[in-house]
Amino acid sequence: MIGFSTVATATGFIIGLLVGFVPLGVALYYRKWVAGIGGYIACVLSGFACGFLGGIPMMIMATSVVISYAYINRQDPFTSLAKLEEVSFTETNREFFMRQMAGLGNSLRATGRMLLRNKSGFVGFLGVMIFLIVSVFGPLFVPYEGQPQFSRRQPGATTLFQGPSAEFPLGLDWQGRSVFSHIVNGGQVLIITSLVAGLLATVLAVLLGSLAGLLGGFVDQLFSGISNFILTIPQTPLLLVLAGLIKLDNNYLLAILFALLNWPALMRAIRAQVLSLRERDYVEAARALDLGAWHIISREVFPNMISYIAVNMIFSIRAAMYNLVLLVILGLVPLKEPDWGIMIYMGRQQGALFNPSASAMLMAPIIAIAVFQLCLVLFTRSLEEIFNPRLRSGV
Repeated sequence: MIGFSTVATATGFIIGLLVGFVPLGVALYYRKWVAGIGGYIACVLSGFACGFLGGIPMMIMATSVVISYAYINRQDPFTSLAKLEEVSFTETNREFFMRQMAGLGNSLRATGRMLLRNKSGFVGFLGVMIFLIVSVFGPLFVPYEGQPQFSRRQPGATTLFQGPSAEFPLGLDWQGRSVFSHIVNGGQVLIITSLVAGLLATVLAVLLGSLAGLLGGFVDQLFSGISNFILTIPQTPLLLVLAGLIKLDNNYLLAILFALLNWPALMRAIRAQVLSLRERDYVEAARALDLGAWHIISREVFPNMISYIAVNMIFSIRAAMYNLVLLVILGLVPLKEPDWGIMIYMGRQQGALFNPSASAMLMAPIIAIAVFQLCLVLFTRSLEEIFNPRLRSGV
């Protein structure tokens, strides 16, 4: 789809250039040059990577950061330095918009400071970003070698496997193709599918768990019964059976399947948290004012659970990645290169376990998956501080 992708394209680059003029223009108006240039670069890179999916959100965030540096609340006599009788407490639509954007920008700047505060969490964040950048921009610099390269067979060799060398840092696979090119090009599908699965599982768990805890009664019994039923089913045998009954040839179908299997545990934890929070005075007041279930969930309950939810989303992503790699290694999903899981599967099929020169073909994707998982776990340290005020001070 034009403008909507997770691969760096010329269309995405143009989108990034265009949306980047918004924060840059705001920065020129307020004379905040550094923030404007940084926002423009961020928009160009995000648009280049993901088209509208990356350019539009980054444009909003970059613009809010620029506004936060220049915004002065005219209703606050302390920040505006105005006399009390000069302060007007009426607010136009433009002033409301600017205040909301400045609030978002201040939150993003505080988040950046908190990321830098926790060293291990920041290392994890950098690691995750490096994997995402390599997956999106790497194919531009390291083309994927999909065709067999029989001309690379060394004299006297019985296979095309080769160990690492100056020309091929990770060696060659059973068809003489660069393992490094497969590592660079093979992580995108696995990472994106896992991210989508983790996000869907988290959204489903939060929504159902909050409704079950707030509404109680039949709704609580229904959602709890469904979650208990899913939890009693062993996931791995169920995946094996489903792979035989359903053609799992769509990555988003796989993400939905993993999400449907991973939401019950988090849903039960969210339900327990909501049952505790709904007895608090501010929730009782919101219910007495008849503000509605959506307001109570989004404004009163969700902010108090967001640190727990964010950390569990990371673990949902890890679980989805392991499940996807498992299905690929077992050959239960259509094999479509490049993919880290397919590298492991084909390496085992082609005898890489018994060939010292082929060890990189197996170890490279395993190490890549393990390091990405480690970065996710380290990143949770920063997420805990960002969303839980009790774990930070002086930020």
